[in-house]
Amino acid sequence: MAAKEVKGVLALLTKYHPCDEDGVIDEGDFRKHISWVIEKGVHAVGVNCGADFDYNDAERKRITEILVEEVNGRVPCFMGASAWDTKTAVKRAKDVEARGVDVLFLTGPPLDMPPSEDPVAGIVEHFRRVSDAVSIPISFYNTPGSWPGIMSPETLRKIEEAAPQVAYVKAGPREMSEYKVMADGLAESRLKIIAGKSYCNFHHLHYSWDKPNRPVGFCGYLPALIPAESVAMWNAFEAGDIDKAREIWYAKILPIADLLYGRAFGYNEKIHPLEVLKQMGIVKSARIPFSIASVDDYTKKEIAKYIEQFKPDI
Repeated sequence: MAAKEVKGVLALLTKYHPCDEDGVIDEGDFRKHISWVIEKGVHAVGVNCGADFDYNDAERKRITEILVEEVNGRVPCFMGASAWDTKTAVKRAKDVEARGVDVLFLTGPPLDMPPSEDPVAGIVEHFRRVSDAVSIPISFYNTPGSWPGIMSPETLRKIEEAAPQVAYVKAGPREMSEYKVMADGLAESRLKIIAGKSYCNFHHLHYSWDKPNRPVGFCGYLPALIPAESVAMWNAFEAGDIDKAREIWYAKILPIADLLYGRAFGYNEKIHPLEVLKQMGIVKSARIPFSIASVDDYTKKEIAKYIEQFKPDI
């Protein structure tokens, strides 16, 4: 079967799934969220794409089954299979593929495991072994949050050469200077770039839009919270109306990006997205399985102001 083309807005469902008071994943709300973002026009849906270490294998398998069932072929779906070591990543990759996802997602292991005298050789070998184990495309996260951090274009090209199933790279640099190095270094690469930081997606797209390897889409948690607005920005880029895209970014997307990801909030993205979905009525609880902490009252009120101001078409 031919691989599905991934292009456009990829909604990454919040890394911590809605759960009940016992900490058990609320499958009904999870399904509701998946269908809601698809109905709002996103072009692909991903789960666990960046925080793949937070679930045990039984949870991962069940989450994957729900994702595939609920998407039901309407759009391509991504599922994460990252692990603390290569052997486990290979096992999880096979599990994810067997359950019918379209694209496998990987984050580099937090440590060089097993250790290698040559760290670059170690990370390339990690991706090669996973690539050899599956037959579906792989997307991986070039991010500062995992070993070996933001990888140079030279390292990315070595992964490209050694791991033929690797097809996409999610751009994780938090600074535009780092993003420009990555994008320019992949100008002639077969690896397709997915702009991947919610709080600078417009700038990633704008910088690379007229370059040979322009991003095939953008992703992040915000498209899973404000999918219609995200799709509208992508459509404006596709139509060549950068001014319209900029207007949507600054008026409708950046305010919530600053609230959820701004430095003043310590990039606290673990709980706040669920609070947004709760106030929108998409999920019943903003609690996450790993914590009983709640969102502070100030943030709740700021989220409410955002929702009231823009009145998303829920």
